Amino acid sequence: MSREFKLLTGRVITLKELRQSATYEGLLEGLPTVEKNKGLIQRLLSDRSLKPYRVDPILLPAVERPIELPPEHSYPFGTPSALPAVTVVARFTSHTPTLSGTGDASGLVVVWFQEQFAFPPAEDIASQLQSLDWERHAGNFEY
Repeated sequence: MSREFKLLTGRVITLKELRQSATYEGLLEGLPTVEKNKGLIQRLLSDRSLKPYRVDPILLPAVERPIELPPEHSYPFGTPSALPAVTVVARFTSHTPTLSGTGDASGLVVVWFQEQFAFPPAEDIASQLQSLDWERHAGNFEY
């Protein structure tokens, strides 16, 4: 079953694929840091499998939470900070191409972070999805 979203522009997009995973699944020891988080996001966004429409995926702004340590403890491996617990990768399509292109339809992969495994997304994520600049970011394709 697909899920439709109406963008503020009036365009309707349909969720075609949803992947959720634990953000820090591979972190075996230590703390997440600002530096590790940047690397995690860069690797995620450069994943070729997230470019089925020949355009880069977009990242909805993530809120990092500083990890407070007691004043007598320092962390030598960076600035401790955590992204939300769940990484979400969603693939959307629209039945029409973008205004500046040709093709049968258009598509876009959107990445975000949230605290729980769940769908539909939280209200703040849903409002960001509705505000997507589809014309700027989506890629056109033919059936």
